Amino acid sequence: MNIFALEIRNIRKSAIRWAISISAVIVFMLAFFPSMQTESMRELTGAKLEGIDPAVLAVLGMDHFIDFSIITNFFGYVLQFINLALMVFVTNQAVSLLVKEETDGTIEYLYAKPVSRGEIFTGKLLAILSLFIVMLTVFAIVTTAGYLCFSDFTLGESLKESAILYGSILFIGLLFMSAGVLLSTLIKSSKSASGVSISIVFATFVIGVMSVLIDGLGFLIHFSPMDWIKTQKLMTDGILIQEWIIGSALIVGSISAAYMLYRRRDMLV
Repeated sequence: MNIFALEIRNIRKSAIRWAISISAVIVFMLAFFPSMQTESMRELTGAKLEGIDPAVLAVLGMDHFIDFSIITNFFGYVLQFINLALMVFVTNQAVSLLVKEETDGTIEYLYAKPVSRGEIFTGKLLAILSLFIVMLTVFAIVTTAGYLCFSDFTLGESLKESAILYGSILFIGLLFMSAGVLLSTLIKSSKSASGVSISIVFATFVIGVMSVLIDGLGFLIHFSPMDWIKTQKLMTDGILIQEWIIGSALIVGSISAAYMLYRRRDMLV
């Protein structure tokens, strides 16, 4: 039995809806960018930013003045909010991944087939990973096209920028995905998946906020994946080596733990 194909069919409609919605947001925001280059809009943006508390600006990744007439700055600012939505989506899918059939009462159908728990785990994980990569590829294509249409970027520059942005998002997505898969082996019902997913993503966001606002807690930023890929940091420093190490360790550890826990659950094949 092809678990991979079955899981693709189960989650593809949701992935398509999210892909279309986020692509539409990307196109709309990039189409709005030319208006940010007008002198009146520059003055208005500068005046508005001057009236905001510096601490709030730091939380939003604008601890110094950002020129929104540069498309990298403008789209990078928008992208951090798109990232929040993407991480909620991928985490929600991951949290539901292994527990959904048990909640719906269809797990017996899988167990009646000549497949092991290891095959079920691997097929499902590869399915969600594949769809996430396809979604990011679509967003990269849409973003590249938007850069070409609404800025003076060349094709090479647009492709390079999209590769940096969505390559880093893939890494962070893998981190949230692995955490979600681990939780999927621990929770009893998929009905709580949405709440758990939102809690995970926004908890890491709050950790990032605390690292900025509270003196002495700056080290917490290394435990806030959303802050690792803020565009200003990404385009200057990239993802730091310690962040790569922490993220990679968590991904490998979570997936390994989830695999072992899933194989040892009550209804073994």
